[in-house]
Amino acid sequence: MLTVLTGDLHLTNKKEDEYRWEALSWLRDKKFDSLIILGDITDKKDFHDGVFVNRVFEELMSFVDMGREVHILMGNHDYSDPSCPFFRFLNHFPNCYYHSTPQIWEIGNLRWAFFPHSRDPSAYWDVLRRGKELGVSYTLCHQVFSGAKSESGIFLLGCSTEGLEGAGKIYSGDVHVPQVVGSVEYIGAPYPIRFGDSFEPRMVIIDSVNDTKCDLHPPHIQKLVITVSDPEELDYNPMWKAGDQVKVVMRLSRSSFGKWEMYRKKVRRICERNDLVLCGIELKERTREKLISSGKKPKSIPVSHKDQFDKYCTFAGIDDSDISIGQQLLRTV
Repeated sequence: MLTVLTGDLHLTNKKEDEYRWEALSWLRDKKFDSLIILGDITDKKDFHDGVFVNRVFEELMSFVDMGREVHILMGNHDYSDPSCPFFRFLNHFPNCYYHSTPQIWEIGNLRWAFFPHSRDPSAYWDVLRRGKELGVSYTLCHQVFSGAKSESGIFLLGCSTEGLEGAGKIYSGDVHVPQVVGSVEYIGAPYPIRFGDSFEPRMVIIDSVNDTKCDLHPPHIQKLVITVSDPEELDYNPMWKAGDQVKVVMRLSRSSFGKWEMYRKKVRRICERNDLVLCGIELKERTREKLISSGKKPKSIPVSHKDQFDKYCTFAGIDDSDISIGQQLLRTV
């Protein structure tokens, strides 16, 4: 019995997020028996338009039509009111199950516990801890546990993993970076979600008969934030692939602000030439902050009294007779 675990799809109807649907198309060709989505199937919690809802429905039903069970765990992006999540209607279709309340389910002769996202998970934490007593082999949730690392490298605060040894093997969604925190393993997102994401996206396929798992890595784009001081720095990078999305930050000195329009046009041409999808250009002033923050003070070049005097006289237009008197006074200093 092969079960695919994925999560944090954050599907939208935005043109720039079309790549997210491609991961589902790629997955359909893989060999497995059931699909479990660990929350956040969509990015927006509610008020989806009809075209988008029908597309989500058709994508999920395509797996059901191939003889696969589909299980969706409610994530924090899947509801405004936890008692009435948007996609709960999927429960009315054969072999498609939406888990908005804690449940234990038989999949492949094993017991799987589903714990949807909760703003107060302590309400069912005792049941989670007793998973093994209830014959549970795998526990699935969508929750932040303390010690998990975000995409930006920040350690998050959340539920404690202490005392969860009795829950069986725990897999969670919500954090996009694949990682292990105590007894919890985060599946991670199957592609980058935000600009600057640099983790290795994945899905996981579990062989519940042999109790083994392996990672699946869907093909995906990159969402890059590139900081340059000249558009020519964009011209080539072997790590970029056609279709990668980029946001460009131009750091210019204030004296170069006049070149901004010319640079913007050049950035667009270079991105087009390299088949990069340009999603934004931002102008920032280049300052000496980086030098100062590194602990190094900018070196000052000593200026003589004579140089200062000469510079002032030129600036102020001092008469030659007055300059002569000033020079005599300087010699006495």
